[in-house]
Amino acid sequence: MSKVFYVPGHTSIIDYARQLASGAWIAQHSGLMLPELHMRHPEAVLGDEESFLIDQDRAFSTAPEQTTEARYDFALARRGTIDFAAENGSESFKLADFEVGNMTTIYVRWAGRYWTFTGLATLPHFLIIRRVALHAPDRAKA
Repeated sequence: MSKVFYVPGHTSIIDYARQLASGAWIAQHSGLMLPELHMRHPEAVLGDEESFLIDQDRAFSTAPEQTTEARYDFALARRGTIDFAAENGSESFKLADFEVGNMTTIYVRWAGRYWTFTGLATLPHFLIIRRVALHAPDRAKA
């Protein structure tokens, strides 16, 4: 996974990082090091891209809520979608419009019901189903 400069709790990466032969990390596009980035972004950190995405998910994701079959079908048929997945009688897809950073609206059909929530656009189907299962009123097995 890549290294990135970012401010925890913010919606975007400042820049991807690359390591120099000396071991120092610099911003890929600006060529600035972390102390220089602190001039503009005092709370900036160097971290793994995965850590940034986890922070983003914690800050901006929403709990799954039930929706209607009509809304699910409308989103699937009439909105731009990405990453449709189907497995073991469940389906999920994500809207191509990102709401903030890497966050988008995710639609799910699972256990005979329809769900929607805001989550990472990179969230795989099995984790989407797990998230819905944790919020389902009767907690059917995922």
